[in-house]
Amino acid sequence: MKTSEVAEHFTPLDRSVLDGEHAYNQYFRYLKFALEQFINSIDHYQGDEPYEAKIIKDFSQKLLNTAEVLSLKYAFNDTHPMLIDLTESGFPNHMEFKRLEDDLNKRADQLKDGPNVDTLKTLILDQMIRSKTEPVRLLKQIAKRTYFELIDEWKLFREHISGPLELMSKGKNFHWRYLYSWASFDSVTNRPYIYILVFDHFRQDAEAEKALRSFGFVESIRKVTHNTAPLKVMISDIDALSELIMPKILKRIAIGPIYGQYSQDEHPFTKMLKKRFDYNDFIFRYDAEVIFSVGQQRKESFLTKGELRQIFYIDESNKECMEKMISKLNKYSITSHGVWQYLSEYHPEALNELVVPPYIYHQD
Repeated sequence: MKTSEVAEHFTPLDRSVLDGEHAYNQYFRYLKFALEQFINSIDHYQGDEPYEAKIIKDFSQKLLNTAEVLSLKYAFNDTHPMLIDLTESGFPNHMEFKRLEDDLNKRADQLKDGPNVDTLKTLILDQMIRSKTEPVRLLKQIAKRTYFELIDEWKLFREHISGPLELMSKGKNFHWRYLYSWASFDSVTNRPYIYILVFDHFRQDAEAEKALRSFGFVESIRKVTHNTAPLKVMISDIDALSELIMPKILKRIAIGPIYGQYSQDEHPFTKMLKKRFDYNDFIFRYDAEVIFSVGQQRKESFLTKGELRQIFYIDESNKECMEKMISKLNKYSITSHGVWQYLSEYHPEALNELVVPPYIYHQD
């Protein structure tokens, strides 16, 4: 099914390539179906937090949009086949998101010249009627044109994308609470992550949001959260940005891995699925890590008053929370009914660690 390409700092399975156009078509059908089930599961799991569900679904739809346009890209680009991570991921390699950024930069130039889609359709039909041959070159040309027409920086999941900065409530003395969200595709794990931050902002005037934007809040967040460091490290860096910004809750939704037909790792789920289940069965895992403030203190020194800093809670009674430096960890799963039944009977420990029972998808 596949061959493997090796590059510096990556194993062959991190940067695997599939064997031909048909294999890529199968992969994209698989990936898009899995992402659709992930989106369907959000309402099931996040019913009590509608604002959070909307954020996750919006970013997830962008991830699905990206899978759609990549499937178009590799319908015409057969010189540089797409790289896929087959180890603890199931997603395209992060290099594909870098290439997507490059394509966005040259989009205008690509669309400026050459025939449009309607013209290409006419040429395709004409060749099929006149010569009764498959117009391969024209089909690739129309796929390329359609790809560049569809890529839109506001509709795609990119290396880093910002969500809205929203005012949640106005407290006394201009002590206002904000919600900010963003997402990124991590270069180490080759997986997407969604972040939700709740913070207070204190100003002595009524222009808090304007002050945040002039301070460069969004760009500062990007700089201190560019990788998947522990949340305690991230939220502490956010806390240090300004005494006027007081982070209260930071949540990270780690999407994946997807264990199934495109897994080549040694994980027990991979081995179980390959040994006992249908080619289309998969287990889609995702986690929600949370860290929150339980107070604040001023770090005073001998010569200075010191800055006010948040105190973040780490659940030291939970080994995994302590290792990850977080307050809370919720684990979720999406799988088929058959896999769920098998795990219930033979590996209940894999289900006991979930915060709720798995979301069961149904193949058409």
